[in-house]
Amino acid sequence: MCGKKVPQLEKVRIEGAVLSVCDACARLGTPAESIRTRFSTPSAHTNLEPIKIPQKRIVVPPSRPSSRKRPRDNIESLDVVPEYAELIRSARAKLSLTQDELAAKLLEKKNVISSIERGDLLPEIKTARKLERLLNIKLLESEE
Repeated sequence: MCGKKVPQLEKVRIEGAVLSVCDACARLGTPAESIRTRFSTPSAHTNLEPIKIPQKRIVVPPSRPSSRKRPRDNIESLDVVPEYAELIRSARAKLSLTQDELAAKLLEKKNVISSIERGDLLPEIKTARKLERLLNIKLLESEE
């Protein structure tokens, strides 16, 4: 423990650890003379048998559809209107919202809103639904 160079070290147990230390540091622990370095196997004259540990089985019940979910529209049959960028920008301006404020209300990043308003990014159906509700506009139409 102290780092002294001594010709002979003693094995002591200090706070649960067995250490080889000098005589001065040996006073800090208890002698560990009978330290087992290997696990011993039971001798033939004892009646010890190995313990059998049962294996655990995990049973996962089959999933059931939740009756609480509301029916959703068939997402594949919906398209975002071609003039979505201008609709979103003008509706946001009418409500006097900045892109940052709109993004915060939609739980989106400002860069996403900016890209959508420029027409560089087509909004996902989920995002378009949020925009429709918040801005009171129609962005989705059925495919035909």
